[in-house]
Amino acid sequence: MPSHAMKTDRHTHTYRMPAEWEEHEAVWLQWPDVPMRESPSYARKLQSTWLEMTAVMADNVCVQIVATDEIAAENIENDCTRFGIRMDNVQVHILPIDDVWARDNGPIFVRIRDGGLAVTGWNFNCYGESGEFKRDARVPEEIARKLNIPFLNGDIVTEGGAIEVNGTGTLMATRSSIINPNRNPGKNESKIEKSLTSLLGIDNFVWLTGASTEDCNKLGDGTDWHVDIAARFTDRNTVLACWTDDESDPRRPFLERHVSELEAATDETGCPLTVIKLPSPDVRTVNGIEWTGFSANPGSMTDAAYTNYLVTNGLVLVPVYGQRQDEDAKSILAEQFPDRQIVGIPTLTLTEEGGAIHCVTQQQPVA
Repeated sequence: MPSHAMKTDRHTHTYRMPAEWEEHEAVWLQWPDVPMRESPSYARKLQSTWLEMTAVMADNVCVQIVATDEIAAENIENDCTRFGIRMDNVQVHILPIDDVWARDNGPIFVRIRDGGLAVTGWNFNCYGESGEFKRDARVPEEIARKLNIPFLNGDIVTEGGAIEVNGTGTLMATRSSIINPNRNPGKNESKIEKSLTSLLGIDNFVWLTGASTEDCNKLGDGTDWHVDIAARFTDRNTVLACWTDDESDPRRPFLERHVSELEAATDETGCPLTVIKLPSPDVRTVNGIEWTGFSANPGSMTDAAYTNYLVTNGLVLVPVYGQRQDEDAKSILAEQFPDRQIVGIPTLTLTEEGGAIHCVTQQQPVA
């Protein structure tokens, strides 16, 4: 079954992960820096995207930036100022980091039943490939310490991009990205659900199949198919699902299965999900990519997906690629979030590195 309810009472949960569309205190970014990869071009080609995201968000929400060291922090402040960014709503913190994927290694905030906030951490192991990114794995606890709020460590391995919640008790994920020996050897679905339930306040699970690591790599994905490149909630029981009408597209069989699983699923009240298809852009790499456990030649497929958007105060930041589907995707998102400005952020250079807007942002809800 793709969806099932746990025997829990959501009114007794100590912790609850809010939906992304609930009000934010801040959005966290990990800023690209030269030491992150062997070539300094990695940081240079990404920094303009970070400046654009910061400029767009700073009028609506505090932007909390993690910099690798004091020199990087000074450069970030100077660049933001030159870019015309409202700096009274930007804060820069010095914290050693390995890369930019704040969604995945960063803090997942939960509300405590008494009204406060806590940070949860989920033992980041670089997408099941290695333990090399140990500095990134420490980020949630370090941010909890900076904010002087409780830190709670989960007893499984997962990433923020691998989980999607509706804020009222339902969690959506792909099996391939969590119930996987490269992250949670020896742990079955029941054990993993118990861990997620205890810290995120979950009553109902919607599991999508995802795909094997081998298939994901062929399709340009190094995450074992995170849910944020498969499907996203826009309210309690409405889901946007990645889709293509092109039957020759190699993604098509996987997307068909995901849509079928979503159409068979329910929310925590037993109400069927409303599934809306979101077009999938065909974005290819321009440069050769070499990264831990993943490589791609120029012209290879990427994991580009319009579901890789961020919802924050008054805004939806949407990855755009200069393709005809850009406007279609923005129109669909405008229908789902009519009270928010839909802002396209060019992410070609970011996406060939393996992600988009949602992958590199992490929201901090209002307590």
